[in-house]
Amino acid sequence: MLVSHPEAQETDHDWIDQERLQAREILIDFGEAPRFQGFIRAAVLVEARPERIWEILRDCTRAPEYVPHVIACELVESREGGLIQHYRQEVKYAWFLPRFEHVFSLRYQPHTRIEVQRVSGPIEHMSGVWRLLPYGQDTLLTYDLELRPGLPVPRFLVGASLRRDLPTILTEVRERAETPPEN
Repeated sequence: MLVSHPEAQETDHDWIDQERLQAREILIDFGEAPRFQGFIRAAVLVEARPERIWEILRDCTRAPEYVPHVIACELVESREGGLIQHYRQEVKYAWFLPRFEHVFSLRYQPHTRIEVQRVSGPIEHMSGVWRLLPYGQDTLLTYDLELRPGLPVPRFLVGASLRRDLPTILTEVRERAETPPEN
């Protein structure tokens, strides 16, 4: 059962299968639609405190190590004491598409939430939220994403890629968070 937390009030967690979550499965959901229609959500249980996960999610320069298709990520602007940051990312989505760059904004609520918004580039619309929610001694990490690629890519390919890539990303974040940091 989810621990009562203010962030939990603003999002629907009814879709999360608690048994599968407890079994350490990565949960992926397209909502009401059987296929990707521009929205996807994911959840994973992490045996780490939110602060540790937070450090990993904020380190965009290391994203190319574990985020498929990302070649590079660099900070281009930081405002409001680092609570809003813009990043430029270079992406090679598929062999038949050229590399592209896009800029996105991250808005931070320390250790609980990271909002992702498209700023510029060929992606038509990108809006997402990472939530780090207390779950007993662990953390429930969820990600909601609305995406319209704006590239000449059919939705079924985008959905297939997200269904394959999100578990890879969440598994890697979980493994990095559960591994003690090197001193």
